[in-house]
Amino acid sequence: MGDELPPYMKPLFMSGGSQKIFDCVADEQVTEASPAVLIPKAKIMEDFRMRAAVCDFHPVRKEITKYPGEEILLIYDADYKYGENFYVCLTEEGKQAYFDALKVDEEEAEVGSDGEPVGEAEEEEDIYADIAIEDIILKDLPASPEPWAELGSEADLEDEILTTSRPLISFKISRKRRLFGCPIAFEDRHVDAAKDAYIECASFEDNTFDMHRSEHDTGTQNVMETRDMACQTEWKKPRSALSQYVPRTLPQAVLDKINESKELGDFVKNACPRFKLALQQNEIMDVFADDYNDLVDVDGVFGNKADNNLKEYQSFTDLEFSKNKTIAQIDWHPSIKGIVAVTYTEKLKYDDRVDLSSRILMTPSLILIWGFSDPIHPQLVLEAPEDIYCFKFNPTDPNIVAAGCINGQVVMWDISQYESRLRNHKNSGARANKTRGDMFDVEYQRSPVVHYAAVSSIDSSHKMAVMGMIWLPDTIEIARMGVPVENKTQAACQLATVGIDGNVMFWDIRLQKSPTGLGGLGATTAKKEDKATGDKVSSIPSTFSHLDLQWKPINVVPLTKLTGPGLHPGVTMSISQTQQNIKNRMQPLVQGNPPLIHRTNSSTSRQRPVEAEGVNTKFFAGTEDGFLVYTDWKAEKDSESGKLVSSKPAYSISSHAGPIHCLLRSPFYSHIIMSVGGWSLSIWKEGESEILQTSRSPVKFTAASWSLTRPGVFFIGRDDGNIDVWDLMDRSHEPSMSQNISSSAITSLEPYKVSSKQVLLGVGDNSGTLHILEIPWSLRQASANELTAMSSYFDRECSRIDYYKERDANRKEGVVDSGPQIPGALETDEEEEERLKKSYNDYLKLEKDFLVKLGMKKEDDPVNLVH
Repeated sequence: MGDELPPYMKPLFMSGGSQKIFDCVADEQVTEASPAVLIPKAKIMEDFRMRAAVCDFHPVRKEITKYPGEEILLIYDADYKYGENFYVCLTEEGKQAYFDALKVDEEEAEVGSDGEPVGEAEEEEDIYADIAIEDIILKDLPASPEPWAELGSEADLEDEILTTSRPLISFKISRKRRLFGCPIAFEDRHVDAAKDAYIECASFEDNTFDMHRSEHDTGTQNVMETRDMACQTEWKKPRSALSQYVPRTLPQAVLDKINESKELGDFVKNACPRFKLALQQNEIMDVFADDYNDLVDVDGVFGNKADNNLKEYQSFTDLEFSKNKTIAQIDWHPSIKGIVAVTYTEKLKYDDRVDLSSRILMTPSLILIWGFSDPIHPQLVLEAPEDIYCFKFNPTDPNIVAAGCINGQVVMWDISQYESRLRNHKNSGARANKTRGDMFDVEYQRSPVVHYAAVSSIDSSHKMAVMGMIWLPDTIEIARMGVPVENKTQAACQLATVGIDGNVMFWDIRLQKSPTGLGGLGATTAKKEDKATGDKVSSIPSTFSHLDLQWKPINVVPLTKLTGPGLHPGVTMSISQTQQNIKNRMQPLVQGNPPLIHRTNSSTSRQRPVEAEGVNTKFFAGTEDGFLVYTDWKAEKDSESGKLVSSKPAYSISSHAGPIHCLLRSPFYSHIIMSVGGWSLSIWKEGESEILQTSRSPVKFTAASWSLTRPGVFFIGRDDGNIDVWDLMDRSHEPSMSQNISSSAITSLEPYKVSSKQVLLGVGDNSGTLHILEIPWSLRQASANELTAMSSYFDRECSRIDYYKERDANRKEGVVDSGPQIPGALETDEEEEERLKKSYNDYLKLEKDFLVKLGMKKEDDPVNLVH
């Protein structure tokens, strides 16, 4: 071919991807020696349809579309002689001329210059003479198999084969039969007792993972932020308005003429049927009712996105007391708004706590009582002997605070001296008269430290940490052996604690069998000095001096395991009795009015107790190993010995893959309990089985709380600092919303209803910060039928579970499932006609009864039934 292409050939660039598509990869499938390849026209048209303008044949699309043949010639141009790596032939005549010229060249190559054929050796020599060494391509082809030739190695292989020369000896190692199932007892052994008993694994630096960044390029760009805002006001068109004070009337003669006219009679005659029909419809249904208002879901009417999120109302943190500590529990003051208490504990595991025991002993364990008026300085500081994991205000006398320690003891404080300070916290209490210069005074910034008034006896307390605590309601008391009796004082004076040692203990804060009566109570105060600073902490009332170091539980209920020995390590508990509305019965403890403990020790409390009727003595307990235990605090009589012993649990279910952190009863349904632990949550009905269980979450759940205003809403705190908001009215398989609150784990949730228009949520995290969140309107305003809808939802779930239990039992016994009877699939025309007639006749009878009640028909009027 010459220096220029013929007009029927066009240069074409083929990319690597296109070469693979059309099987024409350069220097592999097409070479300089064999440059031509035939490509089916259909394959090129398919590529046009798939890739359109991206196809490399797109420049010659019109010519290829009009091409009459089935295959198109493509020639490889290795030297880019014509500008591209390929050129294409666009006519059948040009393709035939190319192959004819190629055939002539091959025939001339077979005959030498003298007309004689060139030998094979000479031809091969001429071919390889023009190929450079770097152009030679070596291909790695698989080796062809050859027959096996034995060279004397079989004897060596047979010598290496292991064969048994005697029968195998078998051993059986087993424990004695009497030791089967016995617990294994390990003992300590000295490191020098055996050789190689101690192996040190020293750390070393692995150079494999060393990575040094020598240079790092970053780029920043500053852009101008813009914002479009618009304001639109409603414009009302001005118009004239007038009022009519005197009615317009017609003369009597005109009125008589109108009443006697034919037009009025015709109008009344035509309008009466319509009025009768309208009255009938109005009796059947309210035609003026707005169906959209009746069907609207109040909780589904959301505002903008900001209205649906939890808003941070305030946050509290103390650089001195909460540094490097975590929040264990939150509790709101029962009667004073804007007061919240928080307990802080060390963020240490058991081994670290043992190693740092000397430092922990010098660090005070505190409960801080915060007020919304001062987010920097706490209102009160309650000092405890050990770290506090749980605490509660007394619901009827908030001046009494009880708490459980990590060493198993129960502690109480009497803060009646500081009640006025807490009530006047909005006016900054004693700091209101301070000047701005005094605000930087150390004495001004220091919060009052209140020492504990009583602590339980170490021998009679829990042997391990107290993890949960509740005050018994003011309507009942617990007597000996767990018998419930009526509380005539109408004051909460008993509490229950649950500990890791597996015991639930009931405590009474009143004076027990004191020979001196009430003479020594509240008469004196004691001064105690702080061991760390030597300063006087505060005056400690002697309200609970009769309990200090002598306080013992009145009843102990063990959480016995149903299978195997030992006790379940308790974490939390829940009883069915709830505290009644005690706000009206709360009396401000002004100067001279005796505190609650004095009133409970009156002659009324020393009367003979009367056993309370209708009290459910069973309670739930959540354990550290994920079990939900349902047991009774009332003792039962042993069938063998006849003595009263602690009741065994009714059942114990392994419901969570981790400790049960929360066990909460719904504030709207006392028989609905929510348990949260591990990576899941469950909802139970007391006396029934589990009615709802979520799937395993990727993040561990750490805290939970029911909504105080909506029956179907609850909040779940997670280990990644998020709070999941569940709305069962919206969905039950996943949370309706998830919002990040903190960068550390959520440790405690506690809601508080300020008013019908404001509900707050206290959130404690692992970094020691207390967040006060405001719950939006959509999560606090319940719909009109939400209470009934949620009750129906729980009943349906229980019915569904009972049905499946009954069905499984019937299947095991071989009984056919008694489900709803389904009519036959086929029905004759006569049967269908008879059924329709019967249905229509029933409708006519019902219509007649309805019209008779309205007085529009009589009892003896016939009914035209269909026969």
